[in-house]
Amino acid sequence: MKNLLTEAVSILKENGKKEAEAEEYLKSAFELLDKPLFWAHADKGLTIYISEDESDIFKLPYKVDSEVYVNDHHLITPLLPMLSTNGTFCVLAVSRQEAKLLKCTRDDVEDITPANVSLSVEEYLEVDQEKELQFHTGARTQQAMFFGHGASEEDKKVIVEQYFRELEKEITTIMRERNDPLVIVGLKDNLSMYKKVNNYGRLIEDAVEFNPDELSDQDLRDKGWNVIQKHFLKDMYNSLEKFSEQAEGKVSNNLGDIVEATIQGRSQTIFISKDEKKWGVFDEAEQTVHYSSKPENGDIELLNWLSITGRKTGSNVYLLPKEEMPMRSMVAAEFRF
Repeated sequence: MKNLLTEAVSILKENGKKEAEAEEYLKSAFELLDKPLFWAHADKGLTIYISEDESDIFKLPYKVDSEVYVNDHHLITPLLPMLSTNGTFCVLAVSRQEAKLLKCTRDDVEDITPANVSLSVEEYLEVDQEKELQFHTGARTQQAMFFGHGASEEDKKVIVEQYFRELEKEITTIMRERNDPLVIVGLKDNLSMYKKVNNYGRLIEDAVEFNPDELSDQDLRDKGWNVIQKHFLKDMYNSLEKFSEQAEGKVSNNLGDIVEATIQGRSQTIFISKDEKKWGVFDEAEQTVHYSSKPENGDIELLNWLSITGRKTGSNVYLLPKEEMPMRSMVAAEFRF
């Protein structure tokens, strides 16, 4: 971070700022160096955006390259995975024996189960055996008849529902802070009961009906990912299919053609290869792109600029690993017309 800030100051000085002015301009970033708690709770990646009027900090659940970008626009490509395949989602194992909450990306999984909640019905009942539950089959103040102590099926159902209510409160508190989509995995009756008590707005309706006690954390992530693909990446995969169909005139992997189409508002979906850069300038008068082998004065990172232009003109923009790119190209697009 210190090295990047030193580099940023140097570039700003080259652009006409005095050193004191450059350091003041980057004040919000310099201040982070003296905040150990900020770094103690850092995620895998970090991006900081600074302009004359404001600064924004984004902690990312994936790694990004270390780089400084100074121009009249921001470098948004580090954020694109959040809109496509590397954004976070959560999976909740809805279980009577071993409930757990997992933070997931396409490739990673981390257990973020709250420590202050019972994670099984048995543990829930052991916490406070003096709980009084109003059973459908008993009197208003009848003390709980626990499993194995004469409880009817209706009594058991009420106990389990109470357990899920307690679990849901803690899960929803965490999820509202994260605001990630939540996929639940469990047996049919448990899924139905959890949905009944759920208060989290981004719970995905399509749950995974499977016994989570039989699955590893990685298996749970994979089942959650399948649901996320279906709901949030449907448009992306529909566009990818167009390339396999080789729709004549509707797809291209030529950067110049894609830039022209995007400026005209004709690009519907743009795919950009992860970890690749292409430097140059766009000549507005000639409506042409001029390429450079390395960044020179006035050059911009064209794939980033294309991403910004695409989002401004209504395109969906996705960042993909090279091996998943259409035609294994650096950039590809599907056109509206």
